Amino acid sequence: MLRVLVMGLWESVAAMPSEIANALLGVFKGILVAFLQPMLEAVKVMVTANINPYDFQNLWQVVVSVISLFYVMIFIFVGLKFLLGSYDAVQRAEAKEWFKDAIVLVIAVNASLLIYSLLLNISSAVSLTLWNSDLEKIFDAQNLDALNIIWIGMFAFSALLAGFSLVIRQLFLIAGVMLFPAGIALYLVRPLRFYGSFILNFIMLAVFMQVVDVIILIAVNLVSAQFSSVQSIGLLSMSVGLVLIAAVNVVAFFLALLNAMLSALKQNPAAGMVAKAVAGVL
Repeated sequence: MLRVLVMGLWESVAAMPSEIANALLGVFKGILVAFLQPMLEAVKVMVTANINPYDFQNLWQVVVSVISLFYVMIFIFVGLKFLLGSYDAVQRAEAKEWFKDAIVLVIAVNASLLIYSLLLNISSAVSLTLWNSDLEKIFDAQNLDALNIIWIGMFAFSALLAGFSLVIRQLFLIAGVMLFPAGIALYLVRPLRFYGSFILNFIMLAVFMQVVDVIILIAVNLVSAQFSSVQSIGLLSMSVGLVLIAAVNVVAFFLALLNAMLSALKQNPAAGMVAKAVAGVL
């Protein structure tokens, strides 16, 4: 009897390290799952929805007010071109083009918040049209408890990367409320058209990047459906999809900066140096 008690006690003591380790892993696993639930929900919201630009209307108003200070200067410049070039057909044609651009500038800058809001709504509408119920499974954290901690940790890391890139995109969208009217104004002033084109192209990239993200998720979901019987393969494809979202977003922004830098080098060496410095800092 004593021998049985001693053997039972010894087995209990010998099993304690593994039980403690399993308990610690269970606690850490619960922390990861609890972290993933709000993270995945935030990623889903940022993929399917955009900011409301009217929440930042005060910032937009400040930028438009600054731009409006230059309206008089532009119209004075156009008037001087009409006067000084009245005997030259080429100068008159240029003056007419400047006048047309000045009128469009005034209208477009004052309507820029409405235009920007329309672009964001179009992007959200396209994304929601492509979205389907199967994509909801990617963001369902309820079934993660059945997985081991390695798979959950990998999924958490990929979700964190995707969330970081999407937060950066949201910050660019907020900055776009102020930069969009500035980009329109610069684009419609002929000597500064390159700078306006760069700003507008960058904003359009940030606005419609969510459509690309949804397409990536659809492709990942199709791959996952092919291996629906193997749970680990499905989770791996979802993790790869979230990493792809982060990679594509970051690479697209850097390619836009690189394209702007190369264009600046062709047009103006000084502008190219500025663009290169900005790209290097980012």
